[in-house]
Amino acid sequence: MKRNCLLCAVLFALVLTACTSSPPTSSPAPEASSPPEESLEMSPETSPETLDAAELPELFRSLDPAQAVLTLEDLDAPPERYPADAARARQYLEDLETFTWEACPNQEDLSPGYCRRLEAPGVTLVSFGGDRCLYAAADDREGWFTLTTIENRQWSWMIEDVFTRWYQDAQTAALFRGEGTPLTAEELNEFEAYTASTDEAGVRPISCFFTSRYNDPRDLDAGEFLYYCPDKGCLGPEDEAEFQLVQEKLDWRSGEDGHLFSVTELPVPCHRLPRAHIDEILTQYAGITLADMHTDWREEAFYIPETDCFYSFASDFGPGSFEVRYGERQGDTVTLWETVYEGFTDKLTLRRQGDGWQVLSHQAAAVPGGTEENPAPEHP
Repeated sequence: MKRNCLLCAVLFALVLTACTSSPPTSSPAPEASSPPEESLEMSPETSPETLDAAELPELFRSLDPAQAVLTLEDLDAPPERYPADAARARQYLEDLETFTWEACPNQEDLSPGYCRRLEAPGVTLVSFGGDRCLYAAADDREGWFTLTTIENRQWSWMIEDVFTRWYQDAQTAALFRGEGTPLTAEELNEFEAYTASTDEAGVRPISCFFTSRYNDPRDLDAGEFLYYCPDKGCLGPEDEAEFQLVQEKLDWRSGEDGHLFSVTELPVPCHRLPRAHIDEILTQYAGITLADMHTDWREEAFYIPETDCFYSFASDFGPGSFEVRYGERQGDTVTLWETVYEGFTDKLTLRRQGDGWQVLSHQAAAVPGGTEENPAPEHP
């Protein structure tokens, strides 16, 4: 009996020892206050605060173009970056400042593939091609904006238009800056008005000088010059006799009987361009006349000796154009460059003559040199 009691006491002591002993030191329990390392990487970042549309004008006023860069981003081509301090940079900022802005909805639908990005210290502006929204970020705040539609004053497409013109100015200035004195914003605007192809009255005569390329205006292409040249009226029913002289050379026929067109049957307008009228245009804008040309325009173009007039038959509208993007002055000569397209642009040279300017040349100009970031394209 005593023996059995002793055995039970020993067994009870062993069980008690097992229940109160510490766990093995080789398998410590994880501390609840120390999350796994990967959970720190998954924690969400703090979202930027919202930038309000009312703050945009001050943002545009405070931006310094001299410290900014403009980048064209396109999924199909390497990005192209240029200094944003083109002559009219402040003018473009003022355009943005005077717009009436509002929040842009549905920004998640914007395409990231094509945009123009302006970056300055602490500021980023992105204009999305075709989407007509502006992304703006400054001082850890951001927002998406568009233009309030105000008929006859502003439309949403004006956002992209401003950034496009600004980028084109910056690109052309960076690529073609030479030895001359860069033109100011005011001077560029004056030459832009001087070279404008149209005005309230219609096509301007200077547009004819942008329809062909030449080193000397005496080598102008006669047909291209006259095709959209401002006329002295189109032939009408009262000009049937004059039109018959034209028809002798045209020999345009109609109907089953193949009769000659009358003026009223003519499928396109017949524009009358008196030789004296062409001489006036050439003299005003180039200081020459038809007699100075290196070729005989009376042989090259549609000319009727009996009326001493040229005639053209354009039914559409496509005058020559020249959009000024950058310019330099050397003495009494000014050189202007257009927008760069596929590695080329057009260069217009003018010379001061009295109170005005005369055309010296209109030539193609290839992008000079190139950089690793913006390589010069090969000549086609």
